[in-house]
Amino acid sequence: MLLLYRISTYIIYIIIYIPARIAVSRGSTKWRERLGLNSLESKYDIWMHASSVGEVKVLSYLIHFLQKKGQCPSIYLTVMTDAGYKVATGLKIENCTVAYFPLDQSSIVKRTLKIVNPKVVVIAETEIWPNLIGLLKSKNIPIIQVNTRMSAKAFGRYKLLKNSISRILSSYDRFFFKTETDKERYQYFGVDNSRSEVVGDMKFDAPLMSSSKGRISEIRHRAGVDEDDFVIVAGSTRSGEGKFLIRELINSKVTSDKKTKLIIAPRHIERVDEIKQICLDENIAYSIYGHDDQKASIIIVDQMGILNDLYMMADLAFVGGTLVNIGGHNILEPVWTGTPVLFGPYLSNVIEAADYIIQNNYGVKITSAKEIFDIVSRMKSGKTTFNKKSSNDLSCSSTSKAGEYILSRLNNA
Repeated sequence: MLLLYRISTYIIYIIIYIPARIAVSRGSTKWRERLGLNSLESKYDIWMHASSVGEVKVLSYLIHFLQKKGQCPSIYLTVMTDAGYKVATGLKIENCTVAYFPLDQSSIVKRTLKIVNPKVVVIAETEIWPNLIGLLKSKNIPIIQVNTRMSAKAFGRYKLLKNSISRILSSYDRFFFKTETDKERYQYFGVDNSRSEVVGDMKFDAPLMSSSKGRISEIRHRAGVDEDDFVIVAGSTRSGEGKFLIRELINSKVTSDKKTKLIIAPRHIERVDEIKQICLDENIAYSIYGHDDQKASIIIVDQMGILNDLYMMADLAFVGGTLVNIGGHNILEPVWTGTPVLFGPYLSNVIEAADYIIQNNYGVKITSAKEIFDIVSRMKSGKTTFNKKSSNDLSCSSTSKAGEYILSRLNNA
């Protein structure tokens, strides 16, 4: 099977070579790096690889930990997607070069590895690249996989290739698993306890966003809410959720004092007109975030990229895609701003995050929009309180466990 993989990647390389070289000649950074034509000035201590945005963020916490330990290893951080590349370059990490991951074809990975020449390779989550892994093994370069997971779907596929997957995974030096279930699935392919540890999900180690009273006041002023207003931010809402929220706001007792504000930020901007129409149909006034001076109970957000700011200044957050059968969006975002979060019962995409939030009392699961406003009433009366994440200390985290091992391998390289 591995031989077939090598033949397939070589055929793909032949097919794309000419158009890829043309793209390089026209200045394409992506294809220059995909073909291993990088011109780097120095070697690197660690090659880290992340597929896309989520994995990039996880590795950024790991890099932050390594740097806080008083060491600043040189890092070559590769990504697969344009979104991941944008986020990675935006982090502006000291002593870190960001690039696109090379095609997993033998001659390309040999060329790239010769240029990068890392002491250790760290891969986030479930990226398996047979040609690169085989070459790293032949050069005795440790491969460490962090935030390791294997979905039930992937496990079913890999079982059909058990011998090949087992051979590839035997080349890894260490695995840091998210859950016991992930560890058990890897054990099926021969990964024993001597090379593995369950440490939890590193995404829970995200640092708190920095904030100040001045910054929060500025955001509230732009939204058209007063300092003493109770603000609910409903972020990433999907079709149907806006109607539920608006109707329950009207029906709830919390509107009687005129000091409760609902800010709705739809997942897709094109749905703004739909939410406006719902307000008109329900005969309730609304304003547009950052545009209207009028005071209204409902503020509609018609721009992207400000959701974290909105969560930061909120008293309570609701994350959409959870009251309708979508599976949930990032319910951790409000937690990292110090704001309690509510979410509905549809959590197939965020089950572990929901468990983490509930266990730490950072928020709670609800079954209807009505419950949101019931909770608001109880919060106002002091009958319901939530914890707030309040520390950026990673010393006892899953990130620290992986980080300490990486440092040990670096020191022994």
